[in-house]
Amino acid sequence: MSGTLPTSSLERTFVDFAFLRVCILLGLLPFMKKKFFAALLLLLCVYGMGSAFYRGSASAWYYKAEFALNHWAKVGTIPNEDDYIEALDAITTASRLDPSHPHYIHMLGRIHHWGVSEGFESVESLPQIEQWYLASTKLRPMWPDPWVDLARLNNFVEGYTAKTKHYIDQAINTGPYIDDVNTGVLKVLLQHWDILDGNERELLFSQFQITTLQPKVLRLALVDAKSLGRQDLLCTQLRFNPEHSKYRNSGLYRQFCSNAFSG
Repeated sequence: MSGTLPTSSLERTFVDFAFLRVCILLGLLPFMKKKFFAALLLLLCVYGMGSAFYRGSASAWYYKAEFALNHWAKVGTIPNEDDYIEALDAITTASRLDPSHPHYIHMLGRIHHWGVSEGFESVESLPQIEQWYLASTKLRPMWPDPWVDLARLNNFVEGYTAKTKHYIDQAINTGPYIDDVNTGVLKVLLQHWDILDGNERELLFSQFQITTLQPKVLRLALVDAKSLGRQDLLCTQLRFNPEHSKYRNSGLYRQFCSNAFSG
């Protein structure tokens, strides 16, 4: 997830500015004869300023949790349980202050998801995590992040089922060139290579093709492939596909593919 202000937050910021304009009008209240209208303006101002305060506080807590999550993703693990609890407390607070925000709901699920993966939470939390992801898709259906997380989650729980395939399709449809979508979908497909049909194998190589557009994303794909014992599939593409010729003498190729071929 990016560090930019979510679209919904931008929209709410405009609303907050509207409330501020209302508050400015309060300076004219002594000259108003209609006391009812003046009182209404005052109530709107109080409500708007209170809402702006809570949303601002929620945003700060959200970004604290996101910073922690990005760090975990970079190092590949949660350093310790205290770090996990601190991030969980932050996103729980953000969600409580602004419970209908899709980013906060999704992040709540993602933090808990990491907690299960790292052993800080029981797998019994997985159904609730799925509900948080689904809730965020209902609030923002064209956002790819929760869809690819649902694909990962359901793949872990059920395997490569029709539901997992549906989530993969939704992730690709909403974010075909999003790095997390490409690497996430590719990893699921690599895991199930032996049971993929022709179209699904074509999809796998299509996703791999997109990862080759950026060396840093390609590295992530190769790391995942190696962890699954499938790097030979990707290395074959790098070696024999003319479109990937620029990588044949690269450090990435030497690191991940030098032992895949005899010559």
